[in-house]
Amino acid sequence: MKITNSPSSQEAVGMLPNFKTSLCLILLMCLVAVARQAHGQRYEFQRLNPPGSAYSFAFGLNNNSVVVGSFVDANSAYEGYVYEGGTYKAIVFPGSVAFTQASGINDLNTVVGEFVGSDHLTHGYLLTPAGKFTQYDVAAGASTYIYRINNAGNFVGFTSFQGQTVMGFVNIGGTVTKFTFQGDYTFAYAINSKNDTVGDFITPPPTSITHGFYRDAAGTMTQIDYPGALETVCLGINDLGEITGYYLDTNNVAHGFITKNGRFRTTSLPDIAGINNKGTLVGSYLSKNQENFGYLATPVSPRQTR
Repeated sequence: MKITNSPSSQEAVGMLPNFKTSLCLILLMCLVAVARQAHGQRYEFQRLNPPGSAYSFAFGLNNNSVVVGSFVDANSAYEGYVYEGGTYKAIVFPGSVAFTQASGINDLNTVVGEFVGSDHLTHGYLLTPAGKFTQYDVAAGASTYIYRINNAGNFVGFTSFQGQTVMGFVNIGGTVTKFTFQGDYTFAYAINSKNDTVGDFITPPPTSITHGFYRDAAGTMTQIDYPGALETVCLGINDLGEITGYYLDTNNVAHGFITKNGRFRTTSLPDIAGINNKGTLVGSYLSKNQENFGYLATPVSPRQTR
């Protein structure tokens, strides 16, 4: 199901898909320097774990492989981070209540995410490379989550009111469009330079099944399901039209996937949160010691896209 526990007072919908993935993972993996993952593609893996963190997640990256994510510090506060060139920089929205998440970054290094305020609502934010924060809310009294931003400054996320209805939204040139797909719970997670978006939605009870979706710039939505999966979640899309995410198999085991033009490639990664135009991946995994870490996976051989 979509609503899970989070390490803060944030509304329960706020940390999906990442906490959902962590709770569901049965597949355990250990990092190696280079591993074969998908149809002959090889990747160099790097664990992302800011110093002093108890556990960490990687959510997004840009075409320069600058990564954003979040971690839990020694005081159990949830903070965002930017990782670039071997250096971590923590992100904490001023006045936030022990919760700041960094979810997306564009090639201009503008970061987007969300934080929990003293009003116990979740608010979106934008952070410029110069360090200026701007709070962003779709509507008063509702929580707002921003997940990705493209180079034109258009961004995508979702908004919820008391957790009863969740609507995806896109902000294109300052114009906000909210949308749902087959139910009351629609989550938008990624946007590319063409303003195509992906995410997931939950069908109404009694089925309550999670499916992925693709929404083009004109607003036409298409359901995405990994063949034979119990659930499918779409988390990332690049300018080549490659979509990433994860699915749950019939044993409730999570598997990351990449899809384009209806053709799927399964990986041994349990979660692929994002992909850039060079095919570099980010996501999170559960180690054999039950520790959650972010990862950066960089291709080390030529890719073939379809």
